[in-house]
Amino acid sequence: MFGLSINKVTGNSMSPAIMPNNYVLLHSFGSMKHLKKGQIVKVAHPIFGAIIQRIAYQDKNGLYWLAGDDPNSLACCQIGPISAEQIIGVMICNLR
Repeated sequence: MFGLSINKVTGNSMSPAIMPNNYVLLHSFGSMKHLKKGQIVKVAHPIFGAIIQRIAYQDKNGLYWLAGDDPNSLACCQIGPISAEQIIGVMICNLR
């Protein structure tokens, strides 16, 4: 509804910022091409499915590289580059 969705986080990759079983509010309206380092996004990943990760950086080709906050989460190189079209939503808040 109105480009907003509530999503349950099931993994540890974003802890301690977002703990497993927390809910996050995401927006999916507007362009996903002007995101910034540090924003938390939900993406449709071809291997890992729907994942929530933090933007680590944007490369010169405009692709986003993501990482989790937990030191044991997937590394940027394991996730690989993400296009703006793969981004499902941007986190507005953690509903804990």
